[in-house]
Formats: sequence, C-alpha cells, structure tokens
Amino acid sequence: MLDEILQQGHLVLIEDYQFQDGNGSKDKFLIVLNRNDEFAYIIHTLTTSQNKLSLPSDNFGCLVTENIPYFFIQKNTALGENQFSFDKDTFIFFRNNVRKENLASFLKYDESNIVLKEKLPKQFLKRLLKCMLKSNFIDLNIEKELIKIKDQL
Repeated sequence: MLDEILQQGHLVLIEDYQFQDGNGSKDKFLIVLNRNDEFAYIIHTLTTSQNKLSLPSDNFGCLVTENIPYFFIQKNTALGENQFSFDKDTFIFFRNNVRKENLASFLKYDESNIVLKEKLPKQFLKRLLKCMLKSNFIDLNIEKELIKIKDQL
C-alpha cells in the first residue's frame, strides 16, 4: 500500500509526522515529485496559513519576493482529479524542504497514517519544479536530478 501512495504527483498527508530535529510530531503534507525503487524526491512540511514574512499571497503559483521564490496555493483551490483543496492558504517554501528521501524512512509510520489526498496533474508538478529550480536553497546534489524530472514531465 505504501508503494502505491508514494508515487509521482501524489499529495500525501502524514499523520503524526516526526520532525527530524526531534521536536515532536504534527500532521503534515508532502508532495512526491518523483521516485525510484530506493528514493522518493519530495517537498515536505508544507506551510499552511503562516505568512510571518508578510509575503504577497494574491496569485496562485510561483511568486518571488526579495529573491526568495515560493509557490502559493489559495485556500479552497481544487488541485486535481479528487478536487482536494487546503482549508488554509498554503505556502511551499524550498529551503530545507526539498529532499531525496530513502523510502525505508517511511516505514517508521503506520501505513494507516500515510494518506493519499490528491493526484496532482503533471502540469502542476512541472510548474512547481520550475519555481523550485529558481531557488538558491536547493541542494546542489539533487538539483540536476530535479531538472531531469521536470524535463520528463
């Protein structure tokens, strides 16, 4: 079941997501950008309704403020075939949130805590990847792989 959920373009909710710094757990969303037999390329811990930086949040999609690119999704915007939408405005920041994650790391979660919420269209993924690749915060070790993923969409 986990194998079916962690597929390219899936928006996934992990209930009781364990933060790497050991500071507790919280329900968190992630987007699977791509995967192979060993790794998933993900954006994790999407930020909902926290606009502490007072960033512009008028338009859906990629925005750049003070050389910081981010992807904005307004609340109640249907994202895919299941018509899933966030209840709150959602900001996708790329600093420390884009990673190549070993699939084995997901085994620490009970399968019932990993929930497929939406199958995102390829066009959405491509748009998200284009925005992400504008960021200076993407790990150079995976940047080339992300470019290949974008080009294959």
